[in-house]
Amino acid sequence: MKQLKLNYEYEVKDGLKVEFVSGNYGVNISGSEDTTARIEIEAKVKYEDWVDDDLSKVVSCEYNKKQNSLTLNTNEEFDIKNIKIDVNVPKKTHVDAKTENAHISLMELVGSHKIQNENGPVFVTENSGDLQITSENGPIEITKNIGDIILTFENCPLSIKNSSGKIKIITENSPIKFGNCKGELILNSENSSIKILAAGFDSASINNENGNIYYEFQDVEKGKFNFKNQMGGIHLVIPDNIPYKIAAKNKLGKFYVGLKGDYDGLDEGLNIGDEKNLNMVKGAGTVKIMAENEYGTIRLVDTAKSKKNIDLSFVGDMIEKSLKNIPDEYSDTVKKGMESAREAMKNIEIPDMSDIMSEVQDKMKGVVEKFSSPEFKEQTEEKINEGISKVVQEVHERVKDRDLTENERTKVDERSRLKILQMLADGKITADEAEKLITAMEGR
Repeated sequence: MKQLKLNYEYEVKDGLKVEFVSGNYGVNISGSEDTTARIEIEAKVKYEDWVDDDLSKVVSCEYNKKQNSLTLNTNEEFDIKNIKIDVNVPKKTHVDAKTENAHISLMELVGSHKIQNENGPVFVTENSGDLQITSENGPIEITKNIGDIILTFENCPLSIKNSSGKIKIITENSPIKFGNCKGELILNSENSSIKILAAGFDSASINNENGNIYYEFQDVEKGKFNFKNQMGGIHLVIPDNIPYKIAAKNKLGKFYVGLKGDYDGLDEGLNIGDEKNLNMVKGAGTVKIMAENEYGTIRLVDTAKSKKNIDLSFVGDMIEKSLKNIPDEYSDTVKKGMESAREAMKNIEIPDMSDIMSEVQDKMKGVVEKFSSPEFKEQTEEKINEGISKVVQEVHERVKDRDLTENERTKVDERSRLKILQMLADGKITADEAEKLITAMEGR
């Protein structure tokens, strides 16, 4: 292998327009206070595959001074596995990018950007400006963005943190997570799990099919919030100081009400059967919350009752004991996996225990996939499944000592059994593993 380098440098102005088109090569675009655009390209190539050491044949760059535009294109005729393209530009820069089979990263820019991507991750960090992203088959991570966001994607995990603006999302088959975001949210999804933590939105409209919706309200004095689901739960955490007006409807699912105060339309906190309606008002009722579901639970709780903490430190110990015979060369990797599993078990919410168990199993099996030895892999999978079965049984033992209502215990069993069957249908576990898990659960 030999190392090749190529640099481009141009004096540019604020408001630079960058166009990047690539089939297989990713790019990192970052902003600075400088007025110079610098493009740095590094690659490692095999001697026998490369003749003239000219990287300009792989990455071409052109600056139009009159239009203040910078264009980068890559040539996919050359198959270079190890190439790095770093673009440093003035902060006030707008990016228009089309990428396939590669990542694109934008950092510390002040500008509006348009990104089209397939089969690669998209990262945007510390941007001030609007984002328009279309993507398939690659994760999207947005952190500290101030501006409107329009996202259309599928098969892409999405994470948005510490951002503000009007956010519009159309997606399917994608886990979605928000944290500490403000503004307005419009989200339409299919086959997705949605988790919105510490939400500071002034209004939100979330429509989902075949997946759960979890939404934590922050302090808000007024606004409209609509939640609609078909085959999945709606879980709303509503702090006691919010002046809400709730109108909820459930067709064939259940209600659980853990809020202080009286409500109309239900005789009990948990109901199964025909369509049920619930109405509840607190204070001025200026925060209007509408929730509609067909085949899943609608759960309304305040902050204090949103989670029942339980010490699950025993989980890591149990799994660790079940893997005590792992060879030393794999110990570091396994320990990292253990820590990831422990994080998933923190602040576990009892009625949603089965979701956590699925996440733990996914994380643990992810560790297994990294091992090269087929024999070791087979042995480890067996031990992990054995450990998970013990975890399920142990959690039930710990749960029954808690001050849970009979309805909550019933919910644990129902959700756990349903989740196990769903994992079996999705191919995440085998029939034998499903039988072990259900046996462990029912044997509590």
